[in-house]
Amino acid sequence: MNPLPHRRSILGALAAIVLMAAPALAADPVFPLNSRIGLVPPPGFTPSTKFAGFENEAASAAVVIAELPAEAYAELEKGFTDEAFKARGMTVMLREPVTFTDGRGIVIAGPRLTDGAKRHETMLLATLSGVTVLVSVQMIEASHATITDAVLRDALKTIAVRQIPDSEKLGVLPYRLGDLAGFRVVRTAPNGTAILTQGPNDSVTDVEQPFLLIGIAAGEAPKPEDRDAFARRLFSAAPGIRDIRITRAEPLRIGQMPGYEIVAEAKDAKSGIDVTTVQWLRFGGNGHLQMFAIARRTAWNDVFTRLRTIRDGIELR
Repeated sequence: MNPLPHRRSILGALAAIVLMAAPALAADPVFPLNSRIGLVPPPGFTPSTKFAGFENEAASAAVVIAELPAEAYAELEKGFTDEAFKARGMTVMLREPVTFTDGRGIVIAGPRLTDGAKRHETMLLATLSGVTVLVSVQMIEASHATITDAVLRDALKTIAVRQIPDSEKLGVLPYRLGDLAGFRVVRTAPNGTAILTQGPNDSVTDVEQPFLLIGIAAGEAPKPEDRDAFARRLFSAAPGIRDIRITRAEPLRIGQMPGYEIVAEAKDAKSGIDVTTVQWLRFGGNGHLQMFAIARRTAWNDVFTRLRTIRDGIELR
């Protein structure tokens, strides 16, 4: 008996199976711009340019993605009850656990009444890869006939976490960062918010690493005689410090623009460790750029030099 035909039939069958499976295997998670969280979107959904997530305009549906710290999961899980959602106008009709290779989560779904309009919402709360993920899929009630719970469950099970390339983080900012002086970018947002740090961790306790926060605020810039009071008012809202003693507060030029500098000694609010902070404001015609940095006092001299390098390298696009 010649085994070759039989062998060929087996190979042919295997090839057919592989070809049939190829489209499914080729479906890779899609990551919205500047988002660590991605998934294989349901059919008809494309990345949104308005928020972190995906849209299906024809179906009046959206997938909204939020990333939170890992420690947020336990607290959010406590509030993921049918009663809590009922108070928000949602009736939970589906609740089931979901598992990932590196985490777990909960999927709930049901109709929701929002401003008198009936909609359908599916939500995922998950912990994986060191982050907490919250996904909300919202649509008009009629679209649920085709964007079913089964379709959404399949999509939500493809959730993945990545490291965002620096070029992508920097590309969404309305300004350019020049020399980072040994700092690295942790997170950015299109509104101009940026968080930078010097060290390996994205979040720390006891001010183990220096951090720099940058933000942009629109509005008419204060007059020169009002800048001191304006800067002090903003500085008074600085988070995480106490026992503040301002050591320097004076106007200066930043990138050929008028600015204001406040340097202060303080203590970390939780640990009591001595820290030094600086706030720079750079004023423009339609608003101001705010930079706030904090570091342990023992490391301040080196850190301050690096911070000034970053400050002087910022250019509006």
